[in-house]
Amino acid sequence: MKQQINLSEEWFYAATDPLIVIDDKGKIIQVNQAWEKACLKYNLSKEWTGIGSDYFQLSRQSGNQNEIRALLAVLNKEQFTVETKQHFPAKTGDYISLSFEAIPINFDASFPDYALLLQKPTSIHSVQAISAESVLESMTEGFFLIDHQFTLFYLNDVAERIVRCRREDVIGRNLWESFPSAKSIRPLYEGYELALKDKVEVEVETFFESLDTWFRVKAYPLAIGGLAVYFQDIGKQKQAEITLTQYAYFDDLTGLPNRRNLIQEGLSFKGQEKPFSMYFINLDNLKLINTLHDYNTGNQILKMVAEKLRAMAGEQHKVGRRDGDNFIYLRCEPDYANSSQFAEKILAVFEQPFKLGNFKTIKVTASIGIAHFPHDAETLDQLVANAETAMLEAKKLKGSSYAIFNPSINEKRTRRLLIEEELTKDLHESGFHFALQPQIDGNSGQLIGAEILSRWAHPVLGELSPLEFIEVAEQAGTIIPLTYHLLTEVFKKMKEWESRYGRHIKTAVNMTPSLLSCPTFFDILTEMMEQYGILPEWIEIEITEQAEMTYSEQTLENLLRCKANGISIAIDDFGTGFSMISYLTQFPVNKIKIDKCFVQEIGKCRKTEAVLKSLIHLAKSIECELIAEGVERPEEIDFLKNNGCTVYQGYLFDKPLTIEEFETKYLQENYQFSIEY
Repeated sequence: MKQQINLSEEWFYAATDPLIVIDDKGKIIQVNQAWEKACLKYNLSKEWTGIGSDYFQLSRQSGNQNEIRALLAVLNKEQFTVETKQHFPAKTGDYISLSFEAIPINFDASFPDYALLLQKPTSIHSVQAISAESVLESMTEGFFLIDHQFTLFYLNDVAERIVRCRREDVIGRNLWESFPSAKSIRPLYEGYELALKDKVEVEVETFFESLDTWFRVKAYPLAIGGLAVYFQDIGKQKQAEITLTQYAYFDDLTGLPNRRNLIQEGLSFKGQEKPFSMYFINLDNLKLINTLHDYNTGNQILKMVAEKLRAMAGEQHKVGRRDGDNFIYLRCEPDYANSSQFAEKILAVFEQPFKLGNFKTIKVTASIGIAHFPHDAETLDQLVANAETAMLEAKKLKGSSYAIFNPSINEKRTRRLLIEEELTKDLHESGFHFALQPQIDGNSGQLIGAEILSRWAHPVLGELSPLEFIEVAEQAGTIIPLTYHLLTEVFKKMKEWESRYGRHIKTAVNMTPSLLSCPTFFDILTEMMEQYGILPEWIEIEITEQAEMTYSEQTLENLLRCKANGISIAIDDFGTGFSMISYLTQFPVNKIKIDKCFVQEIGKCRKTEAVLKSLIHLAKSIECELIAEGVERPEEIDFLKNNGCTVYQGYLFDKPLTIEEFETKYLQENYQFSIEY
């Protein structure tokens, strides 16, 4: 064998290709210099590559049983040549995969069987390299490699698809020459420069106009120079973020900045340390529009108002929808003297009716409250509160109007807040009670009914007018529980009068528009009446004609059910509001209460007397009962009686009485007036 090896040694060592000789047991019995150089090049461990190493054992450890069988076929001369692979451990802990071509040597049967393994240099790959490349090609991110001069030398498949190019067209070329539009993206260009210069990782999110999408780009410096760059299309994610931001910071209906956004805008104005004004805009009759028409109509109005305000604001000012029917307009104003002029400009938006489809037009009025920063407030919350307070003052005026905040208004706001706060507490402990004003038959002089008048002895503010606290309760949304509380007290007292005095007093109770339009109103009212044993004919519901209420299906349904159940319907303050005739045609009215403003003009104004005669004639012609309010002089009784109105209520007979006063005079003494006018 030694002679045989010596004979082949010259040829074996002269070969330029790496060669290994193994015996039939898989032992390496010879290697040439080219193989030794290859081992040094790839940093392979001598334990498994040198003479005496067990080639088959290495295959077993790698799970390459098929490779052993293939080599045995060559060693046994069953096959002349095969291609095989072996995984050699490197000193780095990595594995190097090498490809070989195996052929048998020593064909003479008197010599042992050997196999010559010719290593194929074109198939040299590290397992790490193979794994890395497969990962790069299968990953969902785009990936490319550039050198320190921005020359591309690798591009994966995903990158090809994203940037819409072929790698063979760009590899070896400069990145910026291949993609000139990318160089114009300053954050990207500067990020790459920084990563190369300072050897730091850089992450950039930017919009690629040429690809019409957003990308997240991460650049990592390479030890050999250059960058490894990963990039991902985040267009859908960005769109989701934009949608989320739109939802979080913009009003869904109008597209205007919402309350949260307005706070940030206000803080931005405040941070500039320049004077600015806040215009708190409220649409006075939006609730009525929703009631008369529908919420879609109301939403159309809101969108049209928003569009007009947006056009006014432009880029210089900020406008948003705070909530419901409220808008806020922020405007830089070095000179507060211009506030009134600008408020008039806003109100001009509401001068003409809003035109909707199908030739429908709707008149909208607005109230504006104005507060200045820093003149009227030190904080944004305080500014909003003051502007809203001024807006509530403006609402007290007729039609579209505005009011500018001043300290006296703030006192009113404090008073209002005290009222609102108490309305949310236990109403049984808050000092609410009622008075009664008698209604007298002018023919007999006897009591035929009484109007319930709500009163409030506020624990802090003292006795309050119902005009004040009912308005606050309406706006604060507490009018319904307040009314039911007062009805409970009235019904209890009416039942007591029945048991103590055997008297059934017809009691008139004023109902607000919001209560009458409530879907559960009739059911709750009749349930309460049944609970206390109150018959329908003892109750009269008064509709305030001055209130902002006209026809709605729900209101009509409630009133029709009341009348069908035997409850009387009366119009209070008749003749003072814009809708008195429409009330008579729309609602099932039993009684008309003539307002005191007409009664007080008797004997003073012939025109008023003529109108009053017409009202009395109108009521009789539609078979409505009549009662005159605010009667204070005998000559008023004379005129009314001569023209056919014989039921009266007013100070000539009695002022509003406490429960005790009413009981003593009319229930215990059964007082009767002598009417000889």
